[in-house]
Amino acid sequence: MATSRLRLSQALVLRIDAVSNGALALFLLSATWDSLYELFGLPVPEPAFYAQLLGAVLIAFGILEWRLAGTPAERTVTFAAAVGSALAAVILAVWLLATDTRLDAHGLVALWSVAAFLVIAAAVHAVVLSRRAP
Repeated sequence: MATSRLRLSQALVLRIDAVSNGALALFLLSATWDSLYELFGLPVPEPAFYAQLLGAVLIAFGILEWRLAGTPAERTVTFAAAVGSALAAVILAVWLLATDTRLDAHGLVALWSVAAFLVIAAAVHAVVLSRRAP
């Protein structure tokens, strides 16, 4: 049996990202459920409307990622996902560093974990984009 190096395809990366966007979207859509945010040590979005709008956008983007994976449009969607993930990571990190968040350690760990995940997602998207198109 020949061994081969694991090589992530753009389609697989987009589908994994679509699922992670869907999970985050469900969390954001539940922004009126204060006890869920308190469980994770996160600030309750005020007004919840903005978090729910972002959740709706993430659902829509996740559908695009899933549907366009494996098509000629996947490079464009991968680029958009890389830019979006990088920008979100920077915005979250700046917010955490520059403001008095008044979060407990649990909430800080959760949000820094999200920022780290976004950096990793942007990097993975960039790596698959750097490959020569077939």
